[in-house]
Amino acid sequence: MAELVNLLVPAEVVPRLSMTDGAVGTTAPVRGGGVYVRGVPVSVAEQWMAQNPGVHAIKRRPAARWFRPRVYTYTSVAFLILTVQAVVVLAVDGVPEPVWLCVGGPLLLAAAGVTLAYKSIPFEHVHFSEGRA
Repeated sequence: MAELVNLLVPAEVVPRLSMTDGAVGTTAPVRGGGVYVRGVPVSVAEQWMAQNPGVHAIKRRPAARWFRPRVYTYTSVAFLILTVQAVVVLAVDGVPEPVWLCVGGPLLLAAAGVTLAYKSIPFEHVHFSEGRA
């Protein structure tokens, strides 16, 4: 069986690229422009990369983020501060709250903060938006 590679085709190259030879794997659009092509034979991939300088091989499908990394970082910090505040307020207000609120509220805020912090990490396959914040 022939070796297969994954390609990322930028939006400006897509109209010029001939994908009608029947040797192409599955294609999927990528948020932010371009096409992710999975399972292309190495010989075809080398031809495409030689003819179109924007096309390059990648290991996994790229993930696009809506905002820049600092937006995710600042929002993460805000959620973690809200978590601490929720714990303090629920602990000292003197009114008995349901257990699900005392446990679930801060836990959900902390989970949101950790998720946003993870989204701010610039992994190789992650592409951040250039235009927002």
